[in-house]
Amino acid sequence: MTLTVQPLRFTDNIDEMTRLLSALGMSVSITSDKGGWVVLAGRAGTVALHSASGATSGATQGQTTLCFEADDLDAVAHRLTEQGFGNDEHPAESMVYDEAYGRAISITVNGEEMTINGRSEDLYGYTSTGVSAGPDTGDLRVTPIRFVDDQTSDRRLLESLGFTVAGEASRYFTQLELPDAGGSVGLHYIYSDELPIVPGPFAIQLTFQTATPLPEIVRRATSVGAQAQLEKSEVGDFVTIVDPDGQQIQVHAAAQ
Repeated sequence: MTLTVQPLRFTDNIDEMTRLLSALGMSVSITSDKGGWVVLAGRAGTVALHSASGATSGATQGQTTLCFEADDLDAVAHRLTEQGFGNDEHPAESMVYDEAYGRAISITVNGEEMTINGRSEDLYGYTSTGVSAGPDTGDLRVTPIRFVDDQTSDRRLLESLGFTVAGEASRYFTQLELPDAGGSVGLHYIYSDELPIVPGPFAIQLTFQTATPLPEIVRRATSVGAQAQLEKSEVGDFVTIVDPDGQQIQVHAAAQ
């Protein structure tokens, strides 16, 4: 069972978002032949872009939600039910359902719904470039940030999915990561009433880590017309980028 972090951004600026993420070091992996859907891969993790105006879920422009992609949804479902996320009325088999684009799992935690999409071998209506997340795909690692004051439920879910804590965990920030090119998720305490997210189920801030010098990240972002600023911090330097949806993306220097 291989799981990949895949933040989902709802945007009607798909071309511009694709251009920015490509400039930062990601590579296009999948596109919809009809438009309205693009997946980009990094060194670890992927990012999916979905047309906001074409969304049937009620998602709004600029909203980014935590999602995952798995190559074996049935194995994921059995793992989740073994960890107590299913019950007699919803055994593992019924966690997996069919969507127009393929199979998926929906999990509800504390009233918020999260989706794990199945990786499909049937690309009818889609085009693959053959690129996938891994060491040969740039240097950007997908590391979305989820803002929660109580990490208990999120950690339980992520650890049930195979995540392990990276570095030191604290009530202020805990990073959990998947093996190999799976990507990671950061759990950050709620520090303000005005967080850099568009509210929604499992809303996250789109963030990355890189070993590329941060001034080069600033140059890449500004080369495609984005505003970018290098920030100094006691916990590590990072670049703040205002993306085409008006949202703040952060690119952090990877730990040495």
